[in-house]
Amino acid sequence: MKKTSIIAVLAIASIGLIVSLSQTDSIQAADAPKGNNVYLFAEGISPTATFTFGDKTEVADFQLISQTQGFGNNGRGTSPEFTLTKIAGGTPYLYAAVDEVQANGLDGRQTGDYFDFKVRVDLLQAGEPVRVLQYDRCNIVNYKVDTRTDNEEGYTTGGKTGFAVTDTFTIGCGGYHAENPLLDAMIKEEQNRKPYE
Repeated sequence: MKKTSIIAVLAIASIGLIVSLSQTDSIQAADAPKGNNVYLFAEGISPTATFTFGDKTEVADFQLISQTQGFGNNGRGTSPEFTLTKIAGGTPYLYAAVDEVQANGLDGRQTGDYFDFKVRVDLLQAGEPVRVLQYDRCNIVNYKVDTRTDNEEGYTTGGKTGFAVTDTFTIGCGGYHAENPLLDAMIKEEQNRKPYE
């Protein structure tokens, strides 16, 4: 009698387990947010840069951008230079460009796989560009790794303080062209408007 009771209890428990497992939806861990999706930007505008090294392309989110030197060319002003700062990692081609400068020096590096590249910086709001900065004939001018401790609020979430290891790239270029997507959209809308609207 005892054996029968134990077998019956185990059978009922097994059936219950099988039924509950068959009715449970598969649960997958959500991917943690990455890039600029982790941070809070005013008006939701954040910089993303696309680097083109010959036939190689690399896209990366950056947290800081600063145009440090003129935007003119062709004899008008100084050659454009800007800095981009991001959390370290995720840019192997850009690191290769830094390594080429380190190996060959700023003045001696005239050839190489990562020399004379293009950079497109999109200032994105809700995934749409509000300003586009296109640079060509670019090269790494300076690179530094830094551990930030004085503005933790910008790099950590949840009200906790922390450290952020960042890459800062200074890039000098031979040419610069800016695009104004919002104005372009307004002009296109105006051109497509019918006379009676």
